[in-house]
Amino acid sequence: EVFAAEPTEALVQLQQILKSNQPVRIIEGIDVANIAGAESVGSLVKFIDGRPFKSGYRRFKIKTVEGIDDYAMIAEVVRRRYKYALAGEELWPDLILIDGGLGHLHAAETALKEMLAASGTTIRNTSIASIAKKEEEVFLLGSNRPMKLPRNSPALKLLQYVRDEAHRFAQHYFHILRSKKMLND
Repeated sequence: EVFAAEPTEALVQLQQILKSNQPVRIIEGIDVANIAGAESVGSLVKFIDGRPFKSGYRRFKIKTVEGIDDYAMIAEVVRRRYKYALAGEELWPDLILIDGGLGHLHAAETALKEMLAASGTTIRNTSIASIAKKEEEVFLLGSNRPMKLPRNSPALKLLQYVRDEAHRFAQHYFHILRSKKMLND
């Protein structure tokens, strides 16, 4: 289902779910795509106030990971994206949403922790979560148990929208690179 309704209710629910003192305004979704480790890419989509902000979208050609390792690819995208926020060149989002399960969430968390430790800084008011397909389980940082939101929950619909858009954007870039490679071969 496409999230076409007014997202205000979803954002209020997300703030409650995340136990945040601040409103959830900026959400960044991250996903990776590859086939058998070839033409590996990552994507980042940005939503502001529950709506896509296309000029904030970023795509990444995976440079440091050989073979199939989604966790390492997620970590690379996180490091490459948030180095700019650490340098003060970009804002931190209110929520970083990873497409995947608990392992994907931990990969993103580990990458961020390493970056923060190396820089000696901390981030405030940024939550990290992941959403797994099929069962639509939401994992929050600090909890090893998935959260099952009702299927009609506006917050779940918004998280699915962000996740699906990150997935679509990653797949689109993957197909562009794959087509170029096939033409060159």
